[in-house]
Amino acid sequence: MKYPLIALLFAAGCSNVVPSAVARLYALSPMEADPSDIAVALDLPDGIGVRPQSAKLTLTATRTDTDQTSAGTYILSASPGSDGSTVYAVADSDFERLRAQQSLIRGWKEVADDATSGSLSVGLEGCAIGAGPTPDAVISINMRTAQDGAFFPLIRNALVTEVLDLADADALKPCD
Repeated sequence: MKYPLIALLFAAGCSNVVPSAVARLYALSPMEADPSDIAVALDLPDGIGVRPQSAKLTLTATRTDTDQTSAGTYILSASPGSDGSTVYAVADSDFERLRAQQSLIRGWKEVADDATSGSLSVGLEGCAIGAGPTPDAVISINMRTAQDGAFFPLIRNALVTEVLDLADADALKPCD
């Protein structure tokens, strides 16, 4: 059984999501994916940033036959991308803990495949730098699911207000 990878970047529901990316993510198993393979690249306009310590990956699984739940949240560290974007990937300090949780869930799957389900999400909280972004500013989000693989578009040229689910860009809280 495959488990969907749900990318919740800022706020979900953006109409600029690339359908082929959703299909690629749906096919990815969070129980078997190497944490070092998964990375998100943000191409942000001037006036917007990511709130410090808000970039996180969450892996959750349930086993319905035993009512067990496993949930873990892992820090994503930022690094500059070669194209000017900011790349977020699981921090080296969290690899062991994430791999241990994946091992636990794989064990559940071996014993009770039909009773085991899971999801993987990535969350980042946006914030305003200075006066914030202009009302027509756009964000693009790319993702990589293989360490030696290319980034593929997940959200392309979406209005900041749509991606952040804001009435207007002025509602964005300042970065600290």
